[in-house]
Amino acid sequence: MEWVPWLLHDNWNIAVAVFVAALLVLSVRAWLRPGETPLDFSHSEPQHCGDITLQELAKYNGRDYFRPIYVAIKGQIFDVTDARDFYGPGGSYQVFAGKECARALGKMAIEADQCTGQIADLTRRELEILDDWELKFNQKYTVVGKVVEPKSLTLAQLREYNGSEEAKPIYLSICGTIFDVSKGREFYGPDGMYPFAGHECARAFALLSTDTADCNNNLEGLNSMDRENLRDWQAKFHSKYSIVGEVVAS
Repeated sequence: MEWVPWLLHDNWNIAVAVFVAALLVLSVRAWLRPGETPLDFSHSEPQHCGDITLQELAKYNGRDYFRPIYVAIKGQIFDVTDARDFYGPGGSYQVFAGKECARALGKMAIEADQCTGQIADLTRRELEILDDWELKFNQKYTVVGKVVEPKSLTLAQLREYNGSEEAKPIYLSICGTIFDVSKGREFYGPDGMYPFAGHECARAFALLSTDTADCNNNLEGLNSMDRENLRDWQAKFHSKYSIVGEVVAS
């Protein structure tokens, strides 16, 4: 037990030990108090998302507690995380979270099918109501980005985003959904270990293959394990990378 005298005679280590012990006690107390959250992530600095598609916006619907909650009005994206009680799961306005809500706000509707940017047919009064809501959101919440149209790329166009040009983002596709994997350049760039950049990769992910010959969307002959692999990879990419568009026929 040689470490005991060393610890007791080292004031710095004693201080650290006391701090850690106190932190653990406070954490346990917080967990034991019914109705309280040990760690509160609801109040934080707004997280800017930049230009994102509606499909990407949908990820910020409050169901993932570690993501902010976003609402879009006429293309402007607001961070409403501090109002989680209203926009989070179970909240009065949860239907708006992760959606473009201009039409719904103008019509004072809380139906999901009204959460769109289609406002051309709104009445003058409804447009005034929408303007009032937009003003309130601008006064209360921070604009963190804007909604943009998804990219529509052919497979030939997708190959132009293979990481060979630093000025361009790096894209890959899984079952037609295009992900921006630029932040994983060390893996998907020219010197990375995965040759998937600029390709449709559904079959390769299903087979856990790094053979470019498997970089296609042919799912014929896959067994249940292969399909499970594909679903797992889709979920991982959906969670980690931004959706920027879809592959279209040439």
